[in-house]
Amino acid sequence: MVVMTEVHFAHASPWMPRVIRADGELRLELDAGANANHDPRRFAFPISEAHLEVIRGDLTRYLLLWSAILPLCVAAGIRGPLDERAAVALLDPILFGAPADVESLFRGIRWDERRLVAQGADVELLGRGQLFEALRSASTWSDWSLVHEYDANRVPARPAPLDEALLKYTGRYPYGGKAVRDPGAVDPGLLPEVLRVIATAEQACAGMRIHRDRRRSEDGVNQRDWRRIEEKVQRAVRRAFPDLADDAVRTVSFLMCSEAADEARKQG
Repeated sequence: MVVMTEVHFAHASPWMPRVIRADGELRLELDAGANANHDPRRFAFPISEAHLEVIRGDLTRYLLLWSAILPLCVAAGIRGPLDERAAVALLDPILFGAPADVESLFRGIRWDERRLVAQGADVELLGRGQLFEALRSASTWSDWSLVHEYDANRVPARPAPLDEALLKYTGRYPYGGKAVRDPGAVDPGLLPEVLRVIATAEQACAGMRIHRDRRRSEDGVNQRDWRRIEEKVQRAVRRAFPDLADDAVRTVSFLMCSEAADEARKQG
């Protein structure tokens, strides 16, 4: 069976995602990941006319969407399917969400920071989570010399013992991962101090809830609720433990938000 396709929108670079119409359905198509021969794989998933309008007219949101979809393509491996449901669930929050909500979302998902650097994003602002400001300098042309410089400067100093212990406790050491409580991963001598930090975070968000938001996806949660807990926990932890690194503070707030979101999903 021959599938008729028509390109509706594409940038000059063939590597950037493009919008096609395949058998009457709009789809976002991109080459990413790799097959067994190390060649890029081609993925596509459905979008709406409203999504196309933003993709065509808003470079910042287009690049953010691209950076969020790339990890899903990598996760598909050499022959697995794209998690289409996860890809579609990213469309509305990234393309239509308020900038603060989008930046909050990116603090809880995997995304390809190097892709944004290659497009000219401001590295310092990216590191602070100010994605929209960072992408004011971005363009449609990739410059991988920027990524080489970024990688060379990114080799982190070894974290302080308590910072490292918190990252291990939450399952987010050294990068990424799902937030969990794993006291067995922590040096017993540091565990009491780790638990004091966690207790401070729990006290800060006691009684706060994250509500469901099925407009985003079946498992979606309210991003404003998430951000309120995140901000309150980070303020409390920084006030009580001013020497903690930003990564350690963020991983503690992410743990609190993740647990509140899981509780909301359990309650239906």
